[in-house]
Amino acid sequence: MYTPPPLSVPIVSILIGYGINILILAMFVRAIASWFQMDERFAVIRFLARMTDPFIVPVRRVVGQIGFLDLSFLIAWFGLFIIRLLLLQSLPPGW
Repeated sequence: MYTPPPLSVPIVSILIGYGINILILAMFVRAIASWFQMDERFAVIRFLARMTDPFIVPVRRVVGQIGFLDLSFLIAWFGLFIIRLLLLQSLPPGW
């Protein structure tokens, strides 16, 4: 079985790790902004919403709201964390 040689800098690992961490951070900032009633009229919140909605909206459809709590952020955040962990573990060493 052929195993590709390791790269001098693990570019793929860095891209996956930082990319998903940026999404998790954007979800956290958006959740904090929602506590202060900052809606999408602000450009930053609109950008964060467009960046994180593909991960939050499907979870929100399945889970819905429980009273006044919206657990979709927490579930999507946990899902992204698990996806990042699985992707980084599935890469060959040095990638």
